[in-house]
Amino acid sequence: MASPKSTLTIKGLRKGQMVGVAQRAGKLGMTPERYVRHLVEEDLAISKEAKTKTFDELMGPGRKVDEREIDRLVEAAKTKYHQRAARKG
Repeated sequence: MASPKSTLTIKGLRKGQMVGVAQRAGKLGMTPERYVRHLVEEDLAISKEAKTKTFDELMGPGRKVDEREIDRLVEAAKTKYHQRAARKG
């Protein structure tokens, strides 16, 4: 018995993007719905991991990260962003 064809609707995605989702899902042997679910689950898992590990742990062995330098770069970017936002008013 053939499985019923399902339809995935995501507001804001263009038709070409939806075609891309369906093609990518097919290459992975998934339905478009399962593929989108998989992406969401992976994103949430990565976000959770990023909140509980250091940069060194995330990067893996052999790749050293200077967290103070990262903090400095983030603060500089925040300052620049807020200065631009204040000028735009």
